[in-house]
Amino acid sequence: MNKKLTLLSTAMLSATSLFAADKNPNIILILADDMRGTAMDFLGVEDIHTPNLDKLAAESTVFTNAHIMGGTSGAVSMPSRAMLMTGKYLYTLEKQGATVPEDHKLIGETLQQSGYNSFHTGKWHNGYQAMNRCFNDGKGIYFGGMWDHWNVPLYDYNADCDYSNKRPVVKDCAKSNVITYEKGEYMLSGKHSVDIFTEDAVEYIEKQKEAGKPFFLSVAYMSPHDPRTMPDEYMRQYDFDKIQLPPNYMDKHPFDNGELVIRDEVLAAIPRVPDEIKKHIMEYYAMVTHVDRRVGDIVKALKETGEYENTIIVFAGDNGLAVGQHGLMGKQNVYEHSVRVPLMIKQAGKDVKGQRSDKLCYLIDVFPTLCEMVGANIPSSVDGVSLVPAIKEDKPVRDYLYYSYMDNQRAVSDGEWKLCEYNVKGVRTTQLFNLKADLWEMNNLAGEKKHAKLIKKLRNQMTLEQEKTKDNSSFWNGFVF
Repeated sequence: MNKKLTLLSTAMLSATSLFAADKNPNIILILADDMRGTAMDFLGVEDIHTPNLDKLAAESTVFTNAHIMGGTSGAVSMPSRAMLMTGKYLYTLEKQGATVPEDHKLIGETLQQSGYNSFHTGKWHNGYQAMNRCFNDGKGIYFGGMWDHWNVPLYDYNADCDYSNKRPVVKDCAKSNVITYEKGEYMLSGKHSVDIFTEDAVEYIEKQKEAGKPFFLSVAYMSPHDPRTMPDEYMRQYDFDKIQLPPNYMDKHPFDNGELVIRDEVLAAIPRVPDEIKKHIMEYYAMVTHVDRRVGDIVKALKETGEYENTIIVFAGDNGLAVGQHGLMGKQNVYEHSVRVPLMIKQAGKDVKGQRSDKLCYLIDVFPTLCEMVGANIPSSVDGVSLVPAIKEDKPVRDYLYYSYMDNQRAVSDGEWKLCEYNVKGVRTTQLFNLKADLWEMNNLAGEKKHAKLIKKLRNQMTLEQEKTKDNSSFWNGFVF
């Protein structure tokens, strides 16, 4: 696919009402943290309360086969968010996404070149310089991975990129007047991160009505990432006795995948205890419901300002989470619960009809999709492909997806069959799943002789994807199928 729109293709997009004709649409990108692709009620997979996301889905293209490419860090959100914002393959990132080099163009800076204001609120995991290249304004910015949701160290956008200011704190006021300095310009102690970021987003929307320019608004939640806390009203929506363990619940993972003792995995006892896992699931659901409620408030603000019909809304997650599935708690793996993510795109326009697409895609495909939808040039640095053909014509844009985690796990999938390969301290393990018949990845078919040709085919494809995505990990050192 050509990475730049021709005048003809732009005209065709306008003619088919891909975006509003009177002015370029606004764009809002809402990103949840650690939210599984199945954690929305309308999908019918998990018993979770998400009425606002369900309504948004009814007017969106919902990609049920959206995935991340994996992670080169235990903090998977860092490379995942870098991939989303740059459209780059995992193994082409700099320093696992901790920084973004100048030649990796960011979505916000690309939209600014097309006349957009660009604003961020919430979590930013990819360095100060990238923040200021991607956005020209912001408020309530948290630099880092995870924190106490009720006491988040925050910064407002600084045009000079100086985020060195720290807060004075007296840690033991009963015994000392010694001042120490801690991260963040300010802290709204006692106010949950989801509420802070939502209110900053709503305030920005309300101020943009008379701005005269379209806006790109990035709202990056820290939820439902642990520590799993939220206002009590959301916990009260769930009954512990009705919480169900997932079908693929295990008391421990059946083999060493190379990441069984990382921080996420020791958040619950090993072997897993059913009631403890149910408590984690309940808290996880309550956090998702909190996010859902506040997404509804963002939609409400758009409608009240008259901007809803002229706004593209993207809702996505940076990675999934196991929470007891396969005996795991975290996202440091290549199972569907950890690499499949929510992705829905509401187009601008009146009476937009919702649809579901099972077409394979990555989060890196969001960047070129938005560029095509608003007529912006797609930078040559972008590896992703536009999803507009899938949205407008139900056409596939990818034949395979490739996943990797660190130097010990790899997987490839065509949407029906998924092959997972493990190389842990020289010990090899292979898994083969039929995702159409076994969404929960419970039945490993790798040992059945009738699938030998299929495994060979998928292994060949894995090698091609490794080369295509420039995966130079030590996983492949001396590795022979």
